[in-house]
Amino acid sequence: MKDLTTFEFMLITIDIGNTRIKMGLFQGRDLLKQEAFDIDALAQAQSLYKTWDTAGVRSIGIASGAVDVNWSNSIHWLSINAPWPLEVAYKTPDSLGLDRLLFASAHWLEHRQDLITVVAGSCITYNIVKNDAFIGGAISPGWAMRYKAMHAFTAALPLLVKTSETHVVGASTEESMWAGVDTALPIEIDGMIRSIQKETGINLVIICGGDAKALSNHLKSYIFAPSNYELYALQRIDEYFQSQSVK
Repeated sequence: MKDLTTFEFMLITIDIGNTRIKMGLFQGRDLLKQEAFDIDALAQAQSLYKTWDTAGVRSIGIASGAVDVNWSNSIHWLSINAPWPLEVAYKTPDSLGLDRLLFASAHWLEHRQDLITVVAGSCITYNIVKNDAFIGGAISPGWAMRYKAMHAFTAALPLLVKTSETHVVGASTEESMWAGVDTALPIEIDGMIRSIQKETGINLVIICGGDAKALSNHLKSYIFAPSNYELYALQRIDEYFQSQSVK
């Protein structure tokens, strides 16, 4: 195995999610630059990539769907068939969201113990690592998705976004919706985590994803990763591949 503790290389990390494209430029483990684009700004993201893609720079990426053909052929796109550090003990591995496996793998590489990773993104996923294997978890609608669903599937409810205010009992329709999402969602997540802990005996819980910061005010007993952790997770898994001489 290669020792990468002092070997610094340049790496571009690309995360293509359901709504955003995030890119990072690393030197070793140091994030030098980062940018984010709406999913519709694909050409802009690809243009930035070309300015970062110079001699000696490697690239690794993850995509929630099909990869656009205009991305460089030199990018190493992750797949379920990659030599992940965890065993994938999942009944339907081909349908497993790679972001779930990426976050779980990166956190496991950092802690080397059983853990629960909660990713608060478009969906909220609960991802369990036990005995060096990804064994599954749970998926529920994310923060914004809940507001969109209430608006789309009713005749009168407005389209809202989360607020900084906290409502337990709403005195208006808007306040009632905020109570049902902004107040109830952290309680739901905390209850789900405790149920998983009771069933699995796992103590370590790490919360990450775009909505993790909003949850941090309510769920103080858990570890919170940086909001851009997907970029660091890609760097960490690339480092693991390099240490294993994976091309």
